[in-house]
Amino acid sequence: MRRLARLPWAGLLLLVVAAFGLAGCATIVGVQQNDPRETYAQIAVSAVSADDYSRFSQDVLTRYDKVQAFGEAPLQVLAFLHHEAEKDYRNDLLFALAELNYFIAMRQRQGGVEKARPHFFASALYAYLYLLGKDWLEPPSPFDRRFRIACDLYNNSLAQALTDADGNLQIAPAQVDLPVGRFAFSVDARPFHQHLDQFEKFVSTDKFGVRGLSRRNREAGMGAPIIAVEKKPAEAPMFRSSPGTLFLRFNCTLQEIDTGACTGALELYSAYNQTETTVGGQKIPLERDVTAQLAYTIDQPYVQGLGFNEFLHGTGYIKSGLFYMQPYEPDKIPIVLVHGTFSSPVAWAELANTLRADTVINRKYQFWNFFYDSGKRIGISAQELREALSAQVQQVDPKGTNAALRQMVIIGHSQGGLLTKLTATNTGDAFVKMATGKTLAQLDVTDEERTRLEKEAVFTALPFVKRVIFISTPHRGSFLSKNWVRTLVLKMITLPKGVLQSTANLMKTVAQMGIPEAQAQQFIATTSLDAMSPDNPTIKTMAEIPLAPGVKGNSIVAIDGDDIPPEGDDGVVTYASAHVDYVESEFLVRSGHSCQGHPLVIEEVRRILLAHLQANQQSPEKTH
Repeated sequence: MRRLARLPWAGLLLLVVAAFGLAGCATIVGVQQNDPRETYAQIAVSAVSADDYSRFSQDVLTRYDKVQAFGEAPLQVLAFLHHEAEKDYRNDLLFALAELNYFIAMRQRQGGVEKARPHFFASALYAYLYLLGKDWLEPPSPFDRRFRIACDLYNNSLAQALTDADGNLQIAPAQVDLPVGRFAFSVDARPFHQHLDQFEKFVSTDKFGVRGLSRRNREAGMGAPIIAVEKKPAEAPMFRSSPGTLFLRFNCTLQEIDTGACTGALELYSAYNQTETTVGGQKIPLERDVTAQLAYTIDQPYVQGLGFNEFLHGTGYIKSGLFYMQPYEPDKIPIVLVHGTFSSPVAWAELANTLRADTVINRKYQFWNFFYDSGKRIGISAQELREALSAQVQQVDPKGTNAALRQMVIIGHSQGGLLTKLTATNTGDAFVKMATGKTLAQLDVTDEERTRLEKEAVFTALPFVKRVIFISTPHRGSFLSKNWVRTLVLKMITLPKGVLQSTANLMKTVAQMGIPEAQAQQFIATTSLDAMSPDNPTIKTMAEIPLAPGVKGNSIVAIDGDDIPPEGDDGVVTYASAHVDYVESEFLVRSGHSCQGHPLVIEEVRRILLAHLQANQQSPEKTH
């Protein structure tokens, strides 16, 4: 003892600390400098994003001294936590059960989906009870990091639990054995817009990345976003699909899971217009992914080739007409997209996908596409557009009482802009007088011939079209229609028999009036390229005809380079050809001709659409 007394106090303290350290009782607590991103990365770790589970689940395992046991006998630990949760008001047990089941399922998935399926179903069940159950003291806060992780666990677990060995979702009633207990669920597809028998398969959007579109419109909520693929007729070159959301509603307590009395209902919703469901009087947003469905449908060889083939050979399986990106909704204003030469509705994918992400646009508008073979006469295509629109309006609103339907907006790119204009202008006898020097009434022709001329050359504004938007439109023709490109393409075009017969009949009528053949050919313009020649008198006449009273117009003009208007062109159309004085606004974008997917063009279209709402007393402020 005397030897110890002679030691300095500092030395004595070191001996005491060393003695405790050797005894294994020392705990070193402190901090270290960290990059904030590393700290947040540690906080954000979960089984959804990594081959690990979160600190929240580790806290639960630590509480019961089960960290090592979970690594050695996970099924026993999961059963233990389940029974603890039955008698504990803390909902962190439910979160841990959801995540740890998902963690095990992801590892067991390598051995086959059947082995992993019970754990995926269990993860979805516990996540549902954590988010929406009533067996705890307080519901989870939406600001809690576990809240969003639990949503992801529910959504992804549901998709994986329903996926078979071929990668398709099995939407059918089933009884499921869980790691603890069991449950059974029915199927309710009534909220979906089509009967299940119409579909060949269902796939989860989680399986796919998206390319070729600048954004992926995935709206957060609960449910598994899916793609419903329709059965393809034997002669069809392509399939159609629809976006949807699967939601598994559980009706049970933890105790009922043990006894096998737990039941549920697998509900299928359309992602077009069903954005939420209700659980216990609480509105629950549904997770939706409409971009993945759009890209999945476009990613077919036939769809990718649409446009050029139809220009050269006419429409085949897909006839000219309206095609809808969503089922008709009477309270939404139609936006009709009309593609240009060598093109198809695929060219509008970026614009439509981006605009549908806007809350106001998506709530107030619906998108329609007009498809046509762009090689035939512009007059024929314009009539097809007009007839398709008129037929649709008559079909869905025969009494003419739908206000939204009669505020239609048509957007045309390139040649599509010329077709668009012919829905919104009163040409009168302008084309007939240009060709013959007489009005239609003054012509000495039969009634049949007069009717034919009137159909081909006299246009009146459709009463339900209230705004048109021109994008890169050759109002005064395209300079490419004069060069070698036109000569080469015309040698390749095979016009449909109906178009050739129509052209022959019209040529015969015009010839009987004594009009020289060369002049008649310019007036009739057998192909769209003929009509879009800057030397064609018909397109010159059309350029000077204003929009009809009550119709508003906007123009988007592209210049590929630094030229200052009136100089410059987009590689196909000069500024001087695209510029018109009778529009409400003109927006200049530095781009090539195919500019409809340019972000500034899309933003300008959005501005115009919002202005259209305001002009019709449907301002964005009133939609919130």
